[in-house]
Amino acid sequence: MEAVLQWGLDFIRAVQTISSEQLTFVVRVITSFGGAAVYFVLLPLFFWCVDEKKGVRLGIVVLLSLWVNVTLKYFLDQPRPFFPGYDPSLGMIDEKMGGLPSGHAQNSLVIYFLLASWLKKRWGYISAAALCILIGFSRIYLGVHFPTDVLAGWFLGGIILCVHFFLGNKIVELLDKGGFRIKVISIALISFIMILYQPDKNVLMLGGTFLGFGAGYCLNKRYIGFVSRDVLIKPGVYLYFTFFLRIVLGAAGFILIFVLVGKIIPNESNNLKLFEFFQAALSGLWISFAAPWVFVRFNLAPARLEQDG
Repeated sequence: MEAVLQWGLDFIRAVQTISSEQLTFVVRVITSFGGAAVYFVLLPLFFWCVDEKKGVRLGIVVLLSLWVNVTLKYFLDQPRPFFPGYDPSLGMIDEKMGGLPSGHAQNSLVIYFLLASWLKKRWGYISAAALCILIGFSRIYLGVHFPTDVLAGWFLGGIILCVHFFLGNKIVELLDKGGFRIKVISIALISFIMILYQPDKNVLMLGGTFLGFGAGYCLNKRYIGFVSRDVLIKPGVYLYFTFFLRIVLGAAGFILIFVLVGKIIPNESNNLKLFEFFQAALSGLWISFAAPWVFVRFNLAPARLEQDG
């Protein structure tokens, strides 16, 4: 293994021979498209303004991919190229967790190819592939991942995509047969399993968001029936202004949640884990249930209740 890592160090040094201030700026912009922050911004925007049914799939698949990646990082605990004992001069940005597998490589492949599959255009797949390659390269260029980390991330992302494409519909059909209670119980059980192995801040955030987002969507479907777009309204000023108002109200809700949770549960060391989980769960619930209720209540979105067992 050390021989492989040494080869990786040599590969990174060779890549960084082309580095410059301007190129590094561009690469840092590219790498940001593979970060978790992008996904947590994209998820509510997609759910609120594009397609709520695909939005819930996007959210669940991405949250599970993030969780698998973080859990493997803790379990494998592989060093990064700039960690002590390797070559600290290689790291152009700071990362604290282990490096295998690359989360940027794995999660970008999952989300961008999932979006491309819904677009069903050749240029969509080409764009997704190009962006994934650029993001993977950026992690090597910045010295935060060995090439093997990036390859492992792509491989794992491919597996997650295949599971989704081949089993996703069957799982949804199975849960639909069980009805509302089975769905909520299943979501709560998965959330509990997610935080069981390593209940640190990153995992608690993912488990809490999964619980709130999944349960919120079940409540939404049963009691609100929020629909992100009305097929009778053609794209135009009115529709885009409506989307703008949803985004503004949605963002305001996030701010309110972070303020209120801090008041209810003081952010102290003895309450920190409860604080992080509860805050993430409320954020997920806001995306899929509370914000849609506000949108429907103020006539910013249509509603169509579906029968659910």
